[in-house]
Amino acid sequence: MNEQLLQLARDLSSAPVLVTGASGRVGIRLVEVLAAAGCSVRAMSRKQCASIAPGAESCMADLTTGDGLPTAVEGVGWVFHLASYAPAPTDRDPENNPLHQEVAIEGTGNLLNQATQAGVDALVLTSSTRVIDGSNSCYARAKRQAEALVNSASPRIKTTVLRLSPVYGFAHQGSIAQMLAAIAAGRFPPLPDFGDRRSLVHVDDVVQALLLAALSPEAAGKTYTVTDLQNYSSRQIYELICEALGRTPPGWHVPAWLLWAGAGAGSLLENLTGRPMPLNRARLNSLARSACFDAQEIVEDLAFSPVHTLEEALPEIVRQFRFRA
Repeated sequence: MNEQLLQLARDLSSAPVLVTGASGRVGIRLVEVLAAAGCSVRAMSRKQCASIAPGAESCMADLTTGDGLPTAVEGVGWVFHLASYAPAPTDRDPENNPLHQEVAIEGTGNLLNQATQAGVDALVLTSSTRVIDGSNSCYARAKRQAEALVNSASPRIKTTVLRLSPVYGFAHQGSIAQMLAAIAAGRFPPLPDFGDRRSLVHVDDVVQALLLAALSPEAAGKTYTVTDLQNYSSRQIYELICEALGRTPPGWHVPAWLLWAGAGAGSLLENLTGRPMPLNRARLNSLARSACFDAQEIVEDLAFSPVHTLEEALPEIVRQFRFRA
């Protein structure tokens, strides 16, 4: 366990901490850190968590209906609001599922009302860089509205919004893990250099940002972008994963025009059959477009200092991937 994270978390031990979305990727790690630091932490989810960190209290509540929320926030000093709708793997257009709005907008509103009534000191919302990359998807619109709700909350509660870049550090969840599995299975084509640049962030550095935002008076009313301060291209990520797998990246690549033709065919087949295809226009666009963001403000305001880079983290991710496989 990272000692820096434990030291930050110990400063939250004076009152119970509530983590919504505790069964999600970031939530699981945050609960682990808080519990290991001796904090009284409530791990909240809509359904019973299959497993939570030793020392954490499992708490069931429904953000969209409000059921269980008064009990969840009772006596709490800090709230980390990480919950969001998780689309099914078979969802053909996951970013445009209307259920994003229920959790992000109705759920955030219900939580803010209950947290304010309960006298919670601070609430930190995790949002996404999708709100600032030009996306007009249902997911991006819902996150924008959730941010607006938090930013207009009662001044009695200190609020902060963290816009997260895509998060890595997981062997079987997230875009990097999906790319790893496809490359390991020989199902991922050697990418060309699209000229793209993108931001990412390690899960432990997200936890660091969350703790700093909760603890720092300077974070009140602020919205920060969180990255690992590196810029990556899709081709670079492909090569780093190959190297972490012990493979030499191929010196050739599939031409971009051929990939776009295949993506168009994949989208057409999805429309005809109703079944998801491994390559479609949306997936290829996510690889080819740039999504690079500036995190300097959180560095200057909160002394945020990322510890991990993708290159450094990939060997451990690959080790976990092979162990679980």
